[in-house]
This record gives sequence, structure tokens and C-alpha cells, in this order.
Amino acid sequence: MGPSDKIRQLENELGQLKNDIVRYQALSEYYKQGYKELLRKEEYNFALFQFNPFQTIIVDRVGRVVRSNTAKLKSGDRLPDVGDIMYRDYASKHGIDMYSHLLDSIQTGVIKNFPEMQYGDRVLAITISPFPEGAMIVTRDITVEKATERERINLIRDLQKALQEIETLRELLPICASCKKIRDDSGYWQEVEEYFRRRDHLDFSHTMCPDCAKRMYPDLWESIRRNKETSTSAQL
Repeated sequence: MGPSDKIRQLENELGQLKNDIVRYQALSEYYKQGYKELLRKEEYNFALFQFNPFQTIIVDRVGRVVRSNTAKLKSGDRLPDVGDIMYRDYASKHGIDMYSHLLDSIQTGVIKNFPEMQYGDRVLAITISPFPEGAMIVTRDITVEKATERERINLIRDLQKALQEIETLRELLPICASCKKIRDDSGYWQEVEEYFRRRDHLDFSHTMCPDCAKRMYPDLWESIRRNKETSTSAQL
């Protein structure tokens, strides 16, 4: 090979090297852009986790706590330590074996929902969402909501009872024409006061209407009438 051939060979190799450098530079820029996009998505996903308004804990495939979010930090509850076994070292006082449910969810990839779990004096709604490296556990305290719901149910029940009692009172009462006792639904005869006290929890204060007072105590009635007339005349 002569000197000119060697020069051409070197020129070809140099051109190939330049082309390789251009390709490597383009590939490097592509990977830089991909890394930036991946980092942006990672920051976005982390923000979604961190600022989720519900208490959230991430565990690995054997249930070890990896991290917890801001809502959990601000909840006032005892926080799990990284490495704690969820539902064993932390939050272990549920009425059912939540650890077994957690592992089953991770192994099968099936989401598990526990919409109303009693935990001490609180009521919790728990969702276990598995992913390839473990699971995300979202907990929502619904104690106040359940108490409000119970109050609403009790109020509706009281209103229904009141309506039934009103409907009963609208019906004709079987009352004795002589002694004025009332026959209840079981066929027993009761005094008027006892009948309504049992149904409406009422207490009676006994008095006397003007007609009965005039009939039973005519002298006293006449005295009261005269006193009223005298008092009225004095005021005029």
C-alpha cells in the first residue's frame, strides 16, 4: 500500500469517526431529554403521593413501610418507622388479619377495599392498591361521617315514629261512654292519662274546666265569680 492509499484510508476512518461522534452526540441529547422527562414525571408522581389529602403509606412486597405522605404526618397519629411491617409492627389492632389481606393483595395484584373498619374508637375506610414493587395503603378517618349518619338515621326513625303516632291519634278512639276509659290495641281499657302517657310519654297536670267546677262546687264557683266581678269593677 502506497502513501496515497494510506492517506485515503486515514481520511475514510476520520470521516467515519466524525459521523460516529455526531450520532453519539444526538443519542446523548436524546437520553438527556428522556431523563429530564422521566425526572419531571417522577416529581409529578411524588407530588401526587405527598400531597394526597388522605393518609397514605407505601410498603414493599413483604409489607415493610417505605414511606408515608404529608397527610399521615399531619394526622397526629403515631407515625410508622421505615422498615416497620405494616399491620404487624404498626396498626396491628384491627379486628381482622389485615397483614394477610395486604400480602394477598400484593401477590394477586387485586385492589382490596375495607369501607368501614372499626379501629379502637374510630372508624376507618382503607384501600390497598398493589403495584409491582409493593402496595399503596390509603386510609380515611370516617368517624365523624358515621356518627352523623347514625344521627340522621335516628332522626328519620324518630320522625317516622312520630308520624305513625300522629296517624294513630287521627283514628277514632274506642272510648267508654260512661267512665271515659280508652281501649288500647291489645283490647285493654285504660284511663285517658295512662293511654296517652304510654304512647306519647306525656305527663298530665290535673285541673278542672269551668263547667265541672260550677256543677261540683257551686258555692265556691259563685264566690270566685263575684271576686272577679269586683276586681274588674275596681280596675274600671
